[in-house]
Amino acid sequence: MECSKCPPHSFSHHEGSLHCGCERNYFRAEGDPASMACTRPPSAPRNVISSINETSVILDWSWPEDSGGRRDATFNVLCKRCRGEAANGSSGGNLRCEPCRSKVHFLPRATGLHNTTVTVGDLLAHTNYTFEIEALNGVSSLAPKMRQYAAVTITTNQAGELLPQQADR
Repeated sequence: MECSKCPPHSFSHHEGSLHCGCERNYFRAEGDPASMACTRPPSAPRNVISSINETSVILDWSWPEDSGGRRDATFNVLCKRCRGEAANGSSGGNLRCEPCRSKVHFLPRATGLHNTTVTVGDLLAHTNYTFEIEALNGVSSLAPKMRQYAAVTITTNQAGELLPQQADR
């Protein structure tokens, strides 16, 4: 068997070792070959913008700055209904949040998104909501404490006007 250098972000303790372990905070997914570089979860999505129209909101965001070295990124959107004061639509206020009710719907869906936009409908009028947009890849489940997300807090209205808001994170 011919020796070869360990892939990026991996190492071996002994010369001629058959296995290269991953550096701290780097991982290999179950289906990744041993010859593949160790990778990490992606950074958080960026530049979240919300456009509110009565009781629905369109969320748009940019891809993470760091893919973690993988090409299998997806996004999940978590909806929280919040009570308390929002500071001008930002999450700087004193809010108590709970998961959104089941009647709230997501187009195309809330999890496993491959693109960077989602529409959330059937929200309650005059209510504060916080949306956490999480970036995931093939090794994110191996690093649950490294959850990377961007959050935006909005307040619905009934006036039907569009109110673009920039995320604070």
